[in-house]
Amino acid sequence: MGNAQSAARRVVNKRVAVVALFAVVAIFSLGARCVERTSVHVDSDGYTHITGEMVNDTDIQGTRIMLRGSLYDGAGNVLATKDAPTCPPDTQAHQQTTFDIRFDNPSIPPHASFDVRPISGVTLPEALPNPDVVLFFSEAARFENVPPIPGLGITDNDVLLTFNGRNRSGVTYEGVQGCSAVYDNQGNVIHVQSTELIQIDDAGNPSPATMDSAGPYTAFLIAEGVPKGPVQVRAWLWFGEKGAPTSQYQFVATPLITIRTIEF
Repeated sequence: MGNAQSAARRVVNKRVAVVALFAVVAIFSLGARCVERTSVHVDSDGYTHITGEMVNDTDIQGTRIMLRGSLYDGAGNVLATKDAPTCPPDTQAHQQTTFDIRFDNPSIPPHASFDVRPISGVTLPEALPNPDVVLFFSEAARFENVPPIPGLGITDNDVLLTFNGRNRSGVTYEGVQGCSAVYDNQGNVIHVQSTELIQIDDAGNPSPATMDSAGPYTAFLIAEGVPKGPVQVRAWLWFGEKGAPTSQYQFVATPLITIRTIEF
C-alpha cells in the first residue's frame, strides 16, 4: 500500500509540473508579444545584466513567472545562463512587467548575442483581486551638479521617481514592493531596479511600509547608476513580503513618465 501511494504521489507531482509548464507556455503562445525592449549592460562591479519587459497580450492571469537569460559567443556556444523572476512576479492580462537578469560571474567573456525566454509559471482561472490602489502625481528627475549634501544620497547618475498613491480598499496592505524601469529614446529598457518601500515609525526607525486607507502616500524610488541619455521611466507596486514568488493582489503601475533634468 505504501509503495502504491508513493508511486501515486510521484505521478501527481509529475503531472502538476507538466501542467504548470504547459500553462506558462499557453500564456505566451496565445499572444504575439512576449519579451520586448531588451538591453544588456555591465554594471560598475563587472556583472552583466539583461533587462527588458515581458508583455502579456492574453486574457490570462499568471503568477510565479520565471525567465531564463542566456549569453552566447560568436559560434553560438552558451557562455552563461541565469534564471530570474519578473518584477512584479505576476503577469496580468494585457499588461507588461519588467525584469533584470543579473549573471553571477563578474568575469564572463564578451558575448555576441543573448536570449531571454519564460521557463515556468502558473496560470489562474481568474484574475488576482484588485487592490483598489490608484497612483497619481508622478514625476521623474535627474539632478546635475548635485553638491555634496550629507544624507542626500543622490548623485548625477541617479534618477529620482516620486508618485502618490491612495488605498481605497479599506484593507491594510503589509509590505509594499516597488520596481522601476528606465527607457532610452528608442523605447528600450536600459535599467531596472527593485526595492522594498520603507517607512519611518514614530521612534524614527525604518521598517517595511504598510498602506492603509488613511493616505495618500508619497513613494520615492531611486534608480541608481543610470547612464545619461534615457528619457522615460515607469514604476510598479505590488503587495507582499520581500522576495515572495507571487502576490495576493494585482499590481498597479504608473504610466511612462518623462525624465526632466534639474541643475543645481
